[in-house]
Amino acid sequence: MARRPTRFTEEDFEILEGRASKTEQKKAVQRMAALGEQLATLNPKQIQKLPVDERLIDALLEVQNITSHEARRRQFQRVGKLLRNEDETVILSYLTPQQGAKKTAQLQRWVDRIIAQGDPVINEFAKIYNAAERHTLRQHLLRIQRDISKALPEAELAESKLKLFNYVQQVALISDNAK
Repeated sequence: MARRPTRFTEEDFEILEGRASKTEQKKAVQRMAALGEQLATLNPKQIQKLPVDERLIDALLEVQNITSHEARRRQFQRVGKLLRNEDETVILSYLTPQQGAKKTAQLQRWVDRIIAQGDPVINEFAKIYNAAERHTLRQHLLRIQRDISKALPEAELAESKLKLFNYVQQVALISDNAK
């Protein structure tokens, strides 16, 4: 018996729109683990001052005492998992001083160019920052363009732009660490 083709409605696509694919979820976990590695480079006093869950602070302090490569890798995965429950804006604000104001301004210019020019700038950014995912950048850009076309309030548009900036900042931290 022949299979009847499934007809998808607009509602089906709207339900899936905000969801991240499994690959995007895995990449996010890898980015969080890399951010955990950046946080682990802070001194113990700075780690204690982080406004995050106590379990995350303990995990970050614990990783500094681990010497085995495999044990450190597993611990960073755990840190990445704990970081998913935290506000990434707060975490990035603690890592930003390591980048400096000049670097932050440069990343903001990248975000502005991505919003204004689209794919050519995304490709250029991905060449410079090897940890960047073109697909994720395009998804952020599409959300911002959709918010602009729907004439959403400035607060919602600013939130979408902040998500793009946070992603760009994470990629820059990870890429600079990898070089």
